[in-house]
Amino acid sequence: MLVAELTIIPMASCHIRRYVDIAVDVVRASGLRYEVDALGTTLQGDLDKILQVAREAHEAVLAAGAGRVFTELRLDERVHDGVTLQSETVAYREHPLVMSER
Repeated sequence: MLVAELTIIPMASCHIRRYVDIAVDVVRASGLRYEVDALGTTLQGDLDKILQVAREAHEAVLAAGAGRVFTELRLDERVHDGVTLQSETVAYREHPLVMSER
C-alpha cells in the first residue's frame, strides 16, 4: 500500500477547472481511496493501479481538448508496514496548526 500525490495542470488559456474536474472524475471512477485538496489529489492504493489512474487522468484531460498537460506524481511507499492517507494526516487533523501558533 502506498500514498501518491497527483497534480494535473492543464495548459489552457482559460476554464481549466473543467479539465481538473475531468481528471478527478477518472480518479473517482477508479475505486481508489482519494482526497482532493487545493493543489492536487492524494491517492491510496497499489502502485500499478495508481500509475494506471494517473495515466488515464492525464490522457482524459488531453482528450478533452487541453492542448498541453503538465502532470506530476509523487509516491510514498513503506516496504514493511505500508502507508495510508489516515496515517499520514491524523496528527494534523486532530491538532491542526494555526499560523499564529508558530
